[in-house]
Amino acid sequence: MKPLPAAEIRERFLKFFEERGHARMPSDSLVPSNDPTLLFTGAGMNQFKDMFLGKGALPYKRVTTAQKCLRVPDLENVGATARHHTFFEMLGNFSFGDYFKQDCIRWEWQFFTEELGIREENLVVTVYQDDDEAARIWQEEIGLDKAKIFRFGEKENFWPAEAPSKGPNGPCGPCSEIYYDNSPGQAYPEQEGLTELPEDRFTEIGNCVFTEFNRQESGELEPLPQKNIDVGLGLERITAVLAGVDTNFETDLFRPFIAELEKRSGKTYGKDPADDVRLRRISDHLRAVVFCIADGALPSNEGRGYVVRKILRRAARDGFDLGIESAFLHEMVDLVASVMGDAYPEVREHAAQCRSIMKGEEQGFAQVYGQGMKRLEEAIGALPSGEALQESGEFAFQLHDTHGFPVDITRQILAERGLELDESGFNVAMEAQKTRARAASATSEDVFAGHVGVSLRDSGIKATGFVGYEELTCTAQVMAILDKKDKLLDRAEAGDRVRVVFDRSPCYAQGGGQLGDRGWFRSSAAQAAISNTSSVDGFYLHELEVREGRLSPGQEGTLVVDESARRATEKNHTATHLLHAALKNNLGTHVSQAGSEVAPERLRFDYTHGERLSNEQIAVIEDEVNGEIMRAKPVVARIRGLLEAKEAGFVAMFGEKYGDQVRTLSVGEYSRELCGGTHVGNSGMIGSFRILSDSAISAGTRRIEAITGEVAARVAREEQRSLQGIAAAMKIPVSEVQKKVLDGLDETKRLRRELAKATAADVGAILEDLRKSVRSVGEAQVLVLEVSGLEPRELQDLLSRASKSLAPFAGVVFVPSDAGVLVAAAVDPQLHGKLKAGDLVKAVTSVLGGGGGGRPEMAQGKGRDPSKLPEAKSLAESMLLEAGF
Repeated sequence: MKPLPAAEIRERFLKFFEERGHARMPSDSLVPSNDPTLLFTGAGMNQFKDMFLGKGALPYKRVTTAQKCLRVPDLENVGATARHHTFFEMLGNFSFGDYFKQDCIRWEWQFFTEELGIREENLVVTVYQDDDEAARIWQEEIGLDKAKIFRFGEKENFWPAEAPSKGPNGPCGPCSEIYYDNSPGQAYPEQEGLTELPEDRFTEIGNCVFTEFNRQESGELEPLPQKNIDVGLGLERITAVLAGVDTNFETDLFRPFIAELEKRSGKTYGKDPADDVRLRRISDHLRAVVFCIADGALPSNEGRGYVVRKILRRAARDGFDLGIESAFLHEMVDLVASVMGDAYPEVREHAAQCRSIMKGEEQGFAQVYGQGMKRLEEAIGALPSGEALQESGEFAFQLHDTHGFPVDITRQILAERGLELDESGFNVAMEAQKTRARAASATSEDVFAGHVGVSLRDSGIKATGFVGYEELTCTAQVMAILDKKDKLLDRAEAGDRVRVVFDRSPCYAQGGGQLGDRGWFRSSAAQAAISNTSSVDGFYLHELEVREGRLSPGQEGTLVVDESARRATEKNHTATHLLHAALKNNLGTHVSQAGSEVAPERLRFDYTHGERLSNEQIAVIEDEVNGEIMRAKPVVARIRGLLEAKEAGFVAMFGEKYGDQVRTLSVGEYSRELCGGTHVGNSGMIGSFRILSDSAISAGTRRIEAITGEVAARVAREEQRSLQGIAAAMKIPVSEVQKKVLDGLDETKRLRRELAKATAADVGAILEDLRKSVRSVGEAQVLVLEVSGLEPRELQDLLSRASKSLAPFAGVVFVPSDAGVLVAAAVDPQLHGKLKAGDLVKAVTSVLGGGGGGRPEMAQGKGRDPSKLPEAKSLAESMLLEAGF
């Protein structure tokens, strides 16, 4: 056995199974295609779900892949253990009703022992406790000693784990795992009572799943008519085993990143255990974030985007702790592309977009982190020795809700200081504030969960034929009617809202950012209005309302697209292509489409860019697009091979997955993109283009809203009428309106300043009265005061001055009014061991029927019941007197 580069191991595996009749297929995207049960692709078999069910359309019985995967349930262990990862590669070979256990076991053994040269004495295996067939093959055909074959229960050696007793229902089967023994020659563990192999000695390097049963609702395991093979080998673990290193992070898959981090941080890997964890964790998380973004999973506050943002922020925080003061993750994207780009070219192709998005995320998080850390350190630092951080859940929520400070980082920092987060308090605060809960990072265990496409195929219905590129009306037959729960119906009456599948349709199904067509279906028996069209697995689902008659399967009629809406949509769609090209031309090649919505009335275009567009830039981009419209260039669609299209300069959309054949769309020589949408025949048909707004939707990602054609002309007319009306009212020419309005605004600001100055409370005079009411309690100057007429800013100013001139000061001021009672408190930092301003405000505003809070040194709130003011003042005095200053 000798060390091998990971790239060579990957290639050897794929070639090994190609030579045994397997078709080599590319990795699926980390964003699963057509599978709503999964947040991320977590295994090689995910993209072959339909093939395992015997309903797939692939022309292969044997397939091999190197699949990029992401799993996050063990996030806390990443970097802290030798082999936990978020992003990893799974080498897989699959059989769909072809070979089974005998060939599978024999080939995996040959790959490990003959292809990779792993010594037989270093390998042991496990089998399901009742799988005598697999045990016999390992012992009699492979020649393994019985002592090296361990039998375990359904938790360890069945997939899904514990399926026989707990489910889920559907395809399942026993599995046989292959382990590397790091201490060959030593006595093997006693099998009596053993439930799993000890990790410190045995490293799992492969798992063979024999999918041979279909679990029923009763728990019975029925044999499947088609038995399948699903093998997954961990590339990172195999590379580490061959290299003879203790952790996956010491292989060529991670070492380049750790070396770069050593340069940037000045740290040396292997010197400090805590720093080693951070270096390992960053190298893992960096790969995960780059691959996610390259596949179109962009950082956001929900769903898979939340997971990506969470992983990136954990890596950024580790960078801060290593002493890397500036944003650095985005600067390592090219290193990821260098290490992984040969196997996964999308990382190279989208490197610029990854850099732009990650830079924006890092810069945004740096501000969040700085503010959050300051607040958290203040709270922890004010604790008496050994005291817990009370109400830490509510405090963590405040950091999360107000400052965007991740709760998992709060939890981590508290743990490092020997403190514990009040999880229930945090959850209660989240619910009370109706804040969106963090999206679950775990994926569904039932990867074979059915959906509408499966039920339609099971019913013998064929995919819809789309004719909408060529025509807007066609004869069609009703093939299926579904209710809102996707149940097949035998009819739909007038007033029913249903989804209908036809054998053919001119209606474009929503996709690629373009909204689905609306229109009508007319037959001798029914009239229906179509409000939207979508698709699942090639079935076009027409969302419609039956207006007259009865709709039933087999009925024939005419489908008609709303031509006015379609033509307007086509103008907007072609305009997005021109806008994309103009943005790249004027802002740089890092710009890439990050989402879009093309409707008849408007277009929305999301793009990767870290800075707000100036008015001048918007004007230049708008003019460039309108220039291309005026040139009236032909818009040409054509089917090409994917490689041919890319070589010809056609731009693939960021995060999209394409087949071998793609539809290309060119607008003269100006724009070339892959696109399946509908478009105008000539750019001149767009008429005109106008940008309405440019705004940030997340760090590194912006959104342009724009209009075209008749809508742009109508808006321009409305604005012109409005401007003319203002000019007429002011009795000036239109050309002078802007100057007159700006002059008026300046005058208004000046008058407001003078008014505020004239009516402002005399804080200085109130402060002199305040001094007369202060009394000494221990070492502190204490105050409870009721004043009138102060605004919140003036009240804060008053307390700030009192804190400076009467230190150490602790006091509460009440400002009653018809709307309630404004409350503010200040407590000098050196008194925080006895009392905090936030505690004072919470207590007294609770009496007043309100609420509030803030920092330990300054807090404010509001009460709704002024009649309780005497009781609130009495409580404030008691708290200040009993604090023991």
